[in-house]
Amino acid sequence: MSDLDFSPLNNFMIAEGSKGQLYVFMEAKGENLEAPHIVYDGKEHAILFMNESSGVILDYINPEVRKKLANSREVVVVETILEDVKKTYYASMKFVKELDFDFSGALQ
Repeated sequence: MSDLDFSPLNNFMIAEGSKGQLYVFMEAKGENLEAPHIVYDGKEHAILFMNESSGVILDYINPEVRKKLANSREVVVVETILEDVKKTYYASMKFVKELDFDFSGALQ
């Protein structure tokens, strides 16, 4: 995974809708979407792949949200600029035993 283009996303929020659907609110990235998905191991980080070569690191996921995220099949990603919604899309969840990514260099 280290040859891919990732940037940390420190300003994001995960919220739960009235029907239990999870929403990831984040700053708009302008990436082309090709089968967006989130790779997650149930711990403090996840990777949102926008396409096969780039994505963002969801850094330090709130412990209260982790179990709900781990039990989700998909989430709705809402990309915004200030308070304007620029793009919304579904991202499927892919679960792994452990993320194979060196976060120490990516999160500096």
